[in-house]
Amino acid sequence: MDKNPNIQAVQDKLAKEIYGQTSAEAQSVGLCLQCKEPALPKCYSEAGRKEYRISGLCEVCFDKIFEEVSGDET
Repeated sequence: MDKNPNIQAVQDKLAKEIYGQTSAEAQSVGLCLQCKEPALPKCYSEAGRKEYRISGLCEVCFDKIFEEVSGDET
C-alpha cells in the first residue's frame, strides 16, 4: 500500500527540520536518521529492520525514543 503523497510530504518536511534529511535520504546511504550511524547493524530483529524501512530509525534509536515517550526509562 502506497503512502498518501500529502502525508509523505509532511513526514519529509518534519524529518528535514528535525534530522536534516528525510528517511529516504538516510536509507539511501544506510544510516539512521537520528544517530547517523550505519543502521542495519543496530537492528537486531526483523521488527527492527522493518521499522528502519518505515521510519529511517535504527532499532536502538527507535526503542530509545519510545522508552522516553512511555516513561519506561530504567
